[in-house]
Amino acid sequence: MNPESESGLITDLNSLTFEEAFGRLGEMASSLEEGGLTLADATARYEQGMSLVRRCNQLLEQAELKITNLKESYSLPLDPLDEDFLTQSGQPDPEE
Repeated sequence: MNPESESGLITDLNSLTFEEAFGRLGEMASSLEEGGLTLADATARYEQGMSLVRRCNQLLEQAELKITNLKESYSLPLDPLDEDFLTQSGQPDPEE
């Protein structure tokens, strides 16, 4: 399935990975910087670029949330004899 229409604009943003969306965003920016587009084409590409920015932000937020959840669910103290660990766990400090 090709997410692009004949005009080169993306029709299904939700199917794009972060890398694909970011790459297309760069292409959109380059085409706008080069100029030579009609006002309608430039406006459509700008609008598409903003949609790509939104998609990239959405994917970054999802990745950040996943990493945060993984850190919280798998965060175990590295050194079980660490004083902070012992204090929090209610275990007596071995130096006392």
